[in-house]
Amino acid sequence: MMIKKQVLVFLTIFSLILSVTQKDAYSQEKTKGTLTLSGAFALYPMAVRWAEEFRKINPDVRIDISAGGAGKGITDALNNMVDLGMVSREIYAE
Repeated sequence: MMIKKQVLVFLTIFSLILSVTQKDAYSQEKTKGTLTLSGAFALYPMAVRWAEEFRKINPDVRIDISAGGAGKGITDALNNMVDLGMVSREIYAE
């Protein structure tokens, strides 16, 4: 049950990113830039797959993904080293 909740949260975040960066039908501007992710090994394969599909639509976007565990994802995000920290477990205050 916990895995389903985590996957749902992960997909929700990426859906929000897609909606923000999705090309407007009337816009001539291309989406470009870099998005960095770090964190949970469990989410890494899904993030790589998402990045591959996203780049088909937005080839000018560079997406850097590294897996180092949920703790690393949290630390990297809190220290502004990445844009998104991938977490596959509950987050504790400490």
